[in-house]
Amino acid sequence: MALKKGTKRWLSKNAAPSFGGKTVLITGATGGVGLKTAELMVFLKARVIMACRNLEKAEGVKEKLLGEYPDAKIEIMLLDLADTRSIDLFVGKIDNDKTDIDVFLNNAGVFHKPGEVTADGFDMVIGTNYLGVFYLSEKILPYLKTLPHGVDYINTVSIIHKIAKIDYNDFFYRRKYGNFRVYARSKLCLARYSYELSRRYEKTNVRIMMNHPGITITPLGINAFGRFVGSAAKVVSGLFNSNEKSALSVPYIMSKDIKAGSIVGPSKLFGGWGYPKINRVGKRVMTGAYELISFTEKTIRDHNYTV
Repeated sequence: MALKKGTKRWLSKNAAPSFGGKTVLITGATGGVGLKTAELMVFLKARVIMACRNLEKAEGVKEKLLGEYPDAKIEIMLLDLADTRSIDLFVGKIDNDKTDIDVFLNNAGVFHKPGEVTADGFDMVIGTNYLGVFYLSEKILPYLKTLPHGVDYINTVSIIHKIAKIDYNDFFYRRKYGNFRVYARSKLCLARYSYELSRRYEKTNVRIMMNHPGITITPLGINAFGRFVGSAAKVVSGLFNSNEKSALSVPYIMSKDIKAGSIVGPSKLFGGWGYPKINRVGKRVMTGAYELISFTEKTIRDHNYTV
């Protein structure tokens, strides 16, 4: 667990020299891009809050980070995006403790969960990647808006959203489940919702942003398809972004004056590989928000949870 020399050189040229005094909260910080984002923030002297569903795993990650960065300020909070009760408890603790947050990164996500459902009975992938983040955002953003300084609220999407479609008659793909179709839909919904949020919060202290990792070898993908696929992917790893390089989108956003609602991700190969830059936001993201949000609110209300 140590940052590469190339990463440090890039940071010295493209990011603020230090984020000392800032607090960065990261969901899904125990592996992949989330873990590397946490390490980048620790390296740049920020206080890091790891919001995770597996506290034991989070403690192990914290121990490793402290082994590399003994002066790091790291805290752990319990948060399961697949359970609205967990989200309520998490937001309640943030509010009660008056936790100061400068950057809130929604990085956690799941893939390849056919037949699995959330604690509230939704498809696990859409229920976690979109509905969970939607519910969390509606609960936490009013609090973040009360803070006396600017806040970057970043939702992690995916370039696969560009091929997604939304069908409200079969929103959870109950008729014909497909791993990539379900994942792509969850990320298109999240991108469309995030873009609408950026307009809602345009005149507040909260800047709503999106980032994406490009084509990256992450534990999420390897766990979904098994070790053989993971090993094969590593053989051609030069075609993929590393977790470390993908994580650079966060310090990039924090250091630049970027318009709210932008997507930041890799700069090469159609957004699949390279160091971060501002990507184009497509029409499918900028349109259809009203219908999506109305549908989402009704779906959550029907399960007796208010947003």
